[in-house]
Amino acid sequence: MRLRERVAIVTGGGRGIGRAIVHAFAREGAAVMIADQDAGHGETTCAEVQAAGGTAAFVRTDVADRTAVEALVQTTLDTYGRIDILVNNAAILGENGPLLEVSQEVWERVIAVNQTGVFICSQVVGRVMVQARRGNIISISSVNGQVPQPRCVAYAAAKAAVESITISLAEDLAPYGIRANCIAPGPIQSRAADDEAPWPSEAVLLGRAGLPAEIANVAVFLASDESSYITGQRIAVDGGHLINGYRIYGVARPQP
Repeated sequence: MRLRERVAIVTGGGRGIGRAIVHAFAREGAAVMIADQDAGHGETTCAEVQAAGGTAAFVRTDVADRTAVEALVQTTLDTYGRIDILVNNAAILGENGPLLEVSQEVWERVIAVNQTGVFICSQVVGRVMVQARRGNIISISSVNGQVPQPRCVAYAAAKAAVESITISLAEDLAPYGIRANCIAPGPIQSRAADDEAPWPSEAVLLGRAGLPAEIANVAVFLASDESSYITGQRIAVDGGHLINGYRIYGVARPQP
């Protein structure tokens, strides 16, 4: 087991990519603290892990609320005694719409959760990791951080910021033995059932959407010692979505 005897916090861990990461970490031996605003999803995922023989607990958390994050971290320390891994996964899309029509309220809430939440969680957990002189911070960005999806200005801006925050974390925390990286998913069936097949997609070089487990596999790698010489990096897991020149230039792809 690659994460045996390690303790991880996974924000937004109740469903989608976060749930897949929780399950993957638990299978690899980690004790996982699930943080999510939705108590129903968080408690369900926690029960799933425990039923499968894994170790997990749940704390309802709004990552944009520093007091709530501090309580999450203290509960994790009280429960497991340490924090080795933080996964900043919690995010919201917000209301889509043209840039000129996005309300101030929507902008502020998306930035609060997707950007400020990453800062708060990383800072509060980072202080614990500095005392231990070890740790691993993994943030979930998006291909939209590089190429903004139309009608999603707040989401795209926040995901670009997550990638910048990752580099700052790597720079400042390296002397304490702490690594920081981010994963940039492409089109993912984030609400897919565990046995659901990926949807076909002409926008992706591999011809299909991705599944949450495929993001979780990379998270396990980054959380483990297998990635011990990797920090400050953005790893795109997008099936070739951003480099699909055939789609960009409207050229027919060769057929097998």
